Amino acid sequence: MNNKTKGIICIIASAFFFSLMSLFVRMAGDLPTMEKAFFRNAIAAIFAIIILSRTPEKFHIKRESWPDLLRRSIYGTMGVILNFWAIDHIAIADASVLNKMSPFFAIIMSALILKERATKKEWAIVAIAFFGRGQIIIRLENGVLLGGTESRTDSNIACY
Repeated sequence: MNNKTKGIICIIASAFFFSLMSLFVRMAGDLPTMEKAFFRNAIAAIFAIIILSRTPEKFHIKRESWPDLLRRSIYGTMGVILNFWAIDHIAIADASVLNKMSPFFAIIMSALILKERATKKEWAIVAIAFFGRGQIIIRLENGVLLGGTESRTDSNIACY
């Protein structure tokens, strides 16, 4: 099996298991969002420790990397908490779509905050992504999501 095929299989497996995680978060019921996020991160930490312990570098981190790693950890944890909150409060399909929009938000934020220049092609892709997201999350006047899924208010989506 070549590397391209392995990569495609890994991407499909990743999407499948993230979908399962979303389903299990919803099925966990009335547990607080913070508790769900804690146990998800605890399980991820166990896997990370096992994988890191098998590498030659082990747990050695350069002193100058600590601030960036701390920032990355804080933002990653905030992302998990907000994603789990969205899964609990809006339709799973809507929460999944919002979660998968993160690369497009990264393009927008890099232009606004870092003053990076995106190409016309990249902006067109961002526009198409937001149009597609809009097609999935559009609501009818009676509050039913197109496609027949139970809907929540648009204010929940705005909070996410």
